[in-house]
Amino acid sequence: METIPTQSRMKNGKALNSVVKRKPGRPTADSEINIEHLCDVAVNVFAEKGYSGTTTTEITKKAGVARSLIHYYFGNKEELWKASIKRLANEFISEFEQSKKIHKDLNGLQMIKVVIRQLVHFYAKYPAFPKILAQELNEHSERSEWIINSMIYPLFNVTGALFKRQRKLGNIKKIDKEFQTSILIGMASNFFSNPYLAKHLYDRDPFDDEVIEKYADAVVEIFCHGIITQ
Repeated sequence: METIPTQSRMKNGKALNSVVKRKPGRPTADSEINIEHLCDVAVNVFAEKGYSGTTTTEITKKAGVARSLIHYYFGNKEELWKASIKRLANEFISEFEQSKKIHKDLNGLQMIKVVIRQLVHFYAKYPAFPKILAQELNEHSERSEWIINSMIYPLFNVTGALFKRQRKLGNIKKIDKEFQTSILIGMASNFFSNPYLAKHLYDRDPFDDEVIEKYADAVVEIFCHGIITQ
């Protein structure tokens, strides 16, 4: 399955670095384009307006780049949408693989807690991501199929073996895995997907570093040990 490196993507077989210099023959525009920044802006606009309501003109204005460069590097809105979302999945997978190397001495259950914390930090960094999933996965479409095949399966596959082994060893309760996955993703993402609610009800800024760490602690505790004291 094709992947797009966190810092680059492919154009005519050549990698595009996060900062791409202007080439001869390219449309007259800015001297360079930051692919990573552009994709971050695009994700936020797509989450706010939806795919149909988003224009490349709006994205380029917010990103501070010429529209001609979007067409040069991505071709059209759909390819920009795909590249922007795929970058997030690849970032998560890259961080997971790095965590496995860093925490190679941890046992499976401890590694699951590392993955949960990573999920929380991921959604805190990209609160627009679950909004896009909610927009696209409520019905069948070409985009929903693309998300499932290009993102959901790779994300599940990279962490699935870890959870599957612990379930087989009897260390994880035999809750249907689809329920387990939905519960975990909901816990990890909801706090950041609805920031106004947290600010209004609890006077907490979900994106404050200290709050994120405390929330990660809470998700690990409740998901792994439950909310009822024994």
